[in-house]
Amino acid sequence: MKYKQMLAFRTVMLTGSVSAAAERIHISQPAVSNLIANLENSCGFLLFERRKGRLVPTPDAHHIYDSITKALSAFEKVSQTSHDIREQKSGSLRIACMPSLSNKFLPDVISEFLVDRNDVTISLQVQPSLKIQSWIATDLYDIGIAEMPLIHSGIECDLYTFKCVCCLPVGHPLLKHTIITPQELDNEPFISLSRDHMTFQQIKQAFAEAGANWKVRAESQLFWPAARLSQKGCGITILDPISIAGVTHFGLKTRPFLPEIDFKIGVLCSSEHPLSLLAEEFSKLLKKRLLEFSNL
Repeated sequence: MKYKQMLAFRTVMLTGSVSAAAERIHISQPAVSNLIANLENSCGFLLFERRKGRLVPTPDAHHIYDSITKALSAFEKVSQTSHDIREQKSGSLRIACMPSLSNKFLPDVISEFLVDRNDVTISLQVQPSLKIQSWIATDLYDIGIAEMPLIHSGIECDLYTFKCVCCLPVGHPLLKHTIITPQELDNEPFISLSRDHMTFQQIKQAFAEAGANWKVRAESQLFWPAARLSQKGCGITILDPISIAGVTHFGLKTRPFLPEIDFKIGVLCSSEHPLSLLAEEFSKLLKKRLLEFSNL
């Protein structure tokens, strides 16, 4: 029993004639007749009798009609689902993200991705980078965005490196400089990230090599509190360009900082489990938006 046979049968039942059925499903009348005849052979009993020039469904045809209708609906649902998967219009995504990219950057990417994807659902978890790596390695989440270095095995990683910028409150005297170096920040109050953050040792080394005093007034685990402290006049800070793009309303101005302070993150997925087409499409958009910042 084939799909076209069942479709022809249902259409004849609905329209009451072979000619009307042929017109509706866009095939010839002989083709409809052949499909009905083949279906009758497959069933082993007559489905229609011709009386006074018209087809009359047999009681057996009425009996099998509901089953064939349900089978066609199931087939059409599978076909539609396959189409939605192929066009990345249906499905679910599990995304884990480090805190600094979860406030503005990632929500913006997700909202862009969800346009015209009403049947796509996304689960977003904000976690520390090591937790994200663990989740990706064990296939608990599809895509992860985490700070480097990569600790766990079983992970594929696309690495992105960003150049951090110096952030100063509006009106700060050092804004007269087009580039900020450790010499300009000698003895200036500074808001640093925590000592285990990748930028801490880089900044410390830059000040040491320049012979400048790195006057750390406060430490913050996350970029956003550091930005807020800087805006409130507690000190100058150095942030990655993605985080600072999310805190422009804080009243901060930026200047390039030399020597360059690298901020490295990775887009992660399991090396043991393939991504869905939907996850692959989201990953492409995510990486495209990250490249816009890495090229700054």
